[in-house]
Amino acid sequence: METLTLEAEFEPEAVDRILSALAHEHNRSVLNYFRNSSGSSASLDELADHVATEETSSGLESLEQVAVHLHHAGLPKIADAGILDYDPRTKTARNRDHPLLASSELLAVA
Repeated sequence: METLTLEAEFEPEAVDRILSALAHEHNRSVLNYFRNSSGSSASLDELADHVATEETSSGLESLEQVAVHLHHAGLPKIADAGILDYDPRTKTARNRDHPLLASSELLAVA
């Protein structure tokens, strides 16, 4: 049985963008939200609330700080990697059904 790797499924530049997008804990929390959600879209407020709740152990950032990070850095970076779509005007993220969202192992490692 052949085991597929991230490099075998995607171009090297795409792998770099994906891993860069997964480097921040907030971004991985956003992907976990979509992995575990039946909905195909979420508002910035919903995602910020999820991230802040999921990462309560750190307690270092307020909900507003999480929302600012997601809006200006996290969600655009995830969108650039092709994993989600993000409309900064409406502050809405949409699931693109990227195969990465099915890989809990990759999200745990990143």
